[in-house]
Amino acid sequence: MTETELLANILFAETKDTDDAIAIANVIKNRLAKPRRFGDTLEKVVYAPYQFSGVNTPEWNKAVNRQFTPEEKRIYNNFQNIARGVMIGTIQDTTGGADHYYNPEISNPDWGKLYPETYKTQGHRYLKEVPVKKKK
Repeated sequence: MTETELLANILFAETKDTDDAIAIANVIKNRLAKPRRFGDTLEKVVYAPYQFSGVNTPEWNKAVNRQFTPEEKRIYNNFQNIARGVMIGTIQDTTGGADHYYNPEISNPDWGKLYPETYKTQGHRYLKEVPVKKKK
């Protein structure tokens, strides 16, 4: 699987919305910029335990096996273009450097209260991890 396919697969498994796909792709790219924290390859970032709930779901499997309805095929092709564009920098980061996101309709993670929100869509909240200041 190519990096573009891997990124498009996770986008398809996580959302069907173009704005969220662009934002999620940028979150993943932003994580790649912090290899000691999140992993030094796209594969390590995407497959990290407990990070992307879409991995190995029915939607993930549809993408991996390319078993789409005509509408899903259109969405997936769009996500491949988004994946390429984000990775080469022709699609700009809309998230303000976010490296976390969640859907408040289905989860309310503790870390969602720790980090500042940098971007919001109809479906997701995007946050940027900031270093915790240690008390002296």
